[in-house]
Amino acid sequence: MDDNDKRGAPRKRVLKGAVIAFNDRTSTLSCAVKDISDTGARLKISKGVAAPGHFDLLIDIDGIEVPCTVVWRRGEEIGVTFDAPPTKGTPRRAQVVSSLQRTAPSIRRKP
Repeated sequence: MDDNDKRGAPRKRVLKGAVIAFNDRTSTLSCAVKDISDTGARLKISKGVAAPGHFDLLIDIDGIEVPCTVVWRRGEEIGVTFDAPPTKGTPRRAQVVSSLQRTAPSIRRKP
């Protein structure tokens, strides 16, 4: 780990949709998880939207829920620490990745 790195755990780069839930989960904001570790995450939120200082982060694709505290803000990105270990339930949806197969001949010229 870099000497200038203040994180307590190495980050894993990801790109997952998530929800910021606050006010006893009656209010929500959409966000994207850009990277994540065992102790925190970097999130991207919409321009002009201000996330609260404390909230629950819900990552539906993994079934993860975790309380968070914002530790830094830079434009559309925020860094959060996890206030407790993430709880992992049943994923609410599945990520399906399949290869694209051409069914019709290509009209592209051969090189």
